[in-house]
Order: sequence, then C-alpha cells, then structure tokens
Amino acid sequence: MAESSSGVTLAAEARYLHACLFRRPADELTVARYEAAHRRWFAGEETSPLVRRILDRRLDAEAIEFALRRRGRGQELTRKLLIVCYLAEARAEYMGEFVQLQHSPARAWAGLAGATLDAAWKLVMGEYALVRHGLR
Repeated sequence: MAESSSGVTLAAEARYLHACLFRRPADELTVARYEAAHRRWFAGEETSPLVRRILDRRLDAEAIEFALRRRGRGQELTRKLLIVCYLAEARAEYMGEFVQLQHSPARAWAGLAGATLDAAWKLVMGEYALVRHGLR
C-alpha cells in the first residue's frame, strides 16, 4: 500500500480529502485513481509540513486551502484537492455535485446565495484554522 511521507497512506489521504469536499465516503475506484494520480504528479516530492499537519490533525482542508490560496500559498494542498475534484467530476454519480439537474430559477438563486454564504463561512473557518494551528 502506497504511503506518503507523512506516514499516512495515500488511500487514507484520498479518503480524508474526499470527505472534506464531498459529504460521502470515497469509493475504491476514486481511491485507486487518486493513488495513481498522486504517484504521477507528486513523484519524488516530500509531503509538506503544512499538509502533514492538516492530515494528522484532521483539519478542514477545504477551508484552509481557501484561506491559503488568497495568500498565494498552499499550492500542494490545492493540487491534491484538485485531483480529488477532477476524479469526482468525471464520474456520473457526482453529476449533482457540479450541475443543477432540475430547471428551477428559484432553486438556482437560492443555491447561489447558499454557496456564497458557505464560501464566506469556509474562509472565516480557514483563517481561524491558520491562526489556531499555526499554519500561517
């Protein structure tokens, strides 16, 4: 079983990052594809102390990535989360996560308002986590 330099297996990393983005467990196909993509895109790279700390402490990777991205930092975490998103986006069972399936302008506007509030909340929580856990 492949292991990242943090001592966490890549399968566990894939499951954790997937859970941060999607409110359901990752299936084995997604985990296997994450491991393959990770070996391809992170070959020979050590896991950064930042990512190790996020995984070890089970922090909200999505919120922290959002806060770090605004500072121009955290590229490794961004790349890892993007891999999970790309893998999910290509799967039919995730379509509802990316596309509104019913035609409903009211639902679309409500979803947009909700997503805006969620993003603001994630940013606040990410900023808090940076300070609270010394990730700045």
